[in-house]
Amino acid sequence: MAENDERPTVSILDPDDRSTTAAIDALIAAAESDHDHPALDEPSRLAWRGRAGFVGLVVGSPGSATAYGQLTQRDRSFTLEVVAGSSVGAEAARAAILESALAIARDRGGSELRFWVNRFDGTDDPHLRALGFEAERDLVQMRVPLPIEGTRPSAGPFTLRSFRPGADEEAWLRVNNRAFASHPEQGRWDLATVRAREQTDWFDPDGFLMCEEDGRLAGSCWTKVHRDKDPVLGEIYVISVDPDFQRRGLGKLLAYAGLDWLAKRAPVGMLYVDGTNTAAIELYRALGFTADHTDRCYLNRF
Repeated sequence: MAENDERPTVSILDPDDRSTTAAIDALIAAAESDHDHPALDEPSRLAWRGRAGFVGLVVGSPGSATAYGQLTQRDRSFTLEVVAGSSVGAEAARAAILESALAIARDRGGSELRFWVNRFDGTDDPHLRALGFEAERDLVQMRVPLPIEGTRPSAGPFTLRSFRPGADEEAWLRVNNRAFASHPEQGRWDLATVRAREQTDWFDPDGFLMCEEDGRLAGSCWTKVHRDKDPVLGEIYVISVDPDFQRRGLGKLLAYAGLDWLAKRAPVGMLYVDGTNTAAIELYRALGFTADHTDRCYLNRF
């Protein structure tokens, strides 16, 4: 950003301001059309639709939005996502939102702020480091043509069935949170989080595959179909394996099962994997996946 650029003014969104929220809706839709990537992640989209659970930061005149930041809080940890498009001034707008978010997080007793950069290409590093951010983790999106080839592993003592809404939530949560105990997002799910996903337009219990041994839940593969994409994308949304059942080939069994289910509904499979999870990356590469792009999370502790 040039030194003589005028710093944009950032205002806090009033969720009842219909003209501005409509402008943000249009900004989000345009960003997703331009980049073929969700402008906000799943929890943030749900919060946005409910107009609650976040601080909205807006750059633009009344009733308009040239950039939007959504700031969420859990305990003393804050997370920011920014939708700025590719218009002239977008870089300055995003910088202003970042600095406003840091000030709000500090004022509210926060100890850290995370900021996600979608389709990371390295150009954000200098400014973010100047603000005190360091790269924390990478999330790699991988894709594969469907159906996939290969001999399917035997289920052995395991049985697969579909998720039963109203009956399986608690058991699934126990397994998921054990499987992702050290994960900063996936290991913190609660019943309200699951029920919110069940209310989305994409939720299909038939594609939420539960894997059991002798009636005990050992793992699951939760799928998601992105029918708004061209081509339609079939996502492995979450694979969870209880630690008591790990090293028994369940990850491969569940991946095949989920991809076979998706192959009847989408020509391309997709998933996200942590950039440091080499075992999972190797498994997915063996199934034919290749990296499409990387999203990077930056962390600022204060």
